[in-house]
Amino acid sequence: GKKVAVVGSGPAGLAAAQQLTRAGHHVVVFERADRIGGLLRYGIPEFKMEKR
Repeated sequence: GKKVAVVGSGPAGLAAAQQLTRAGHHVVVFERADRIGGLLRYGIPEFKMEKR
């Protein structure tokens, strides 16, 4: 497999990382925020979706 960098740990980035890992590649996910989640964590207001 190849070494692959995924920028962003939102739903699409994590799904891509999972598929690439299953295909036998070495994947590193880079995220500038403190926590993973992307749009699900930072794009949806707290009153609409409880985040733990």
